Amino acid sequence: MKTVLYGGAFDPVHAGHVFVGHEALRLMAPSILMLIPTGLPNPDFDKRLSASAADRVAMLRLAFAGVPDVVISEIELSREPRPSFFVDTLEGLRPSLGGDKPALLLGEDQLVAFPQWHRYQDILDQVELWFVPRAGRHRPVSPEVHARALFDINPFDSLSSTLIRGRLQQGLSVEGLVPPSVAGYIAERRLYRAP
Repeated sequence: MKTVLYGGAFDPVHAGHVFVGHEALRLMAPSILMLIPTGLPNPDFDKRLSASAADRVAMLRLAFAGVPDVVISEIELSREPRPSFFVDTLEGLRPSLGGDKPALLLGEDQLVAFPQWHRYQDILDQVELWFVPRAGRHRPVSPEVHARALFDINPFDSLSSTLIRGRLQQGLSVEGLVPPSVAGYIAERRLYRAP
């Protein structure tokens, strides 16, 4: 059974993430979907996390509750406060991945930036690379980076965690943008509110 590695900040997890996860399980069956919330981001990418690791894991559990063949790996969270490099994550996961080459699923924006990842060639040697297309993002990628599209059109193309955080900071509804259980958790914990 193939393991599909799907990482990200999930800050918060949203309907697009859930759709991609379900599609990966359907299109790459039989497979296990391993969700990998980012630990301390690579400083080269100038990304900051808003919610705690515990909150992001809790929201992932809620979003994928009852979905078979989904596991959440906290491997990157256990490495804090050291920056997370995926090549280290892959090395740490290796004993649990079995004999099949895992699939690494990226957004197309991350695919374009992939040659900037730490030791990206070592990652390429160990995974099959797949990506989620983004409208207007079909830019050339380094010739040695071969990847397959998971599907042709992403119905959640314009949805992002940044958009959701912005709406919440303005006091706007996120109904339909995140799973109801995640919306309830965000409200209860008062996450992403304006300071």
